[in-house]
This record gives sequence, C-alpha cells and structure tokens, in this order.
Amino acid sequence: MQPEDSAIREGYYVITLGDEAWEPGFGVTADLRAAGEVAEIDYRRRSMKAQMRTADKENFRWAAIIGEDEVQQETVTLRDMDSGEQETIPQSELISRLSAEND
Repeated sequence: MQPEDSAIREGYYVITLGDEAWEPGFGVTADLRAAGEVAEIDYRRRSMKAQMRTADKENFRWAAIIGEDEVQQETVTLRDMDSGEQETIPQSELISRLSAEND
C-alpha cells in the first residue's frame, strides 16, 4: 500500500457554492460520470474551505467549482489540486476538452 502523500490523484470533486449552484453541480457531476470520469459532489453543502479539504484529502486531481458567477455565466472553474492553478471554462466545453486531453 502506498503512503497517502504519494497516492496518484485522479477524478473531479464538484464544489457547489450556494443554492443556485446545486442543480448545475449535479449536471456537471453527471456529465463527468457519463464521460467515464471519477466524479463526486459534496452532498452536505459545506463551506468552500471544507469542500476543498475533502477534495485534497481524498486525492482528487481536479476541483470543479461552481458558484454564483459560474452559474450566471454557465462556466465551471477547474482548480488543479497539485499546482493550485485555476481556469474558468464554459460548462458546454468541459467534456469535449477532457476528450481532447485524453487523446
């Protein structure tokens, strides 16, 4: 068994911020799963800090963040859990982007 700090990160942890982000968060989670990706969402609707800690602790590669701004703009912010870098992309491009990266 590997020590936790050397575990390979994979998948997406969908972080929703606020009630308006809940439904789009479910949609992103379902889309990721349908594309064959490991994806989880926080069902307890905790704070962003708590959700980020869970994403890190459970070795997810990406945090897919959906808050008020992302809902209004129909985007998702992807945070690389290794580097901390973030990028906001249209939700409609998420799956096609994953397919391109996996080719």
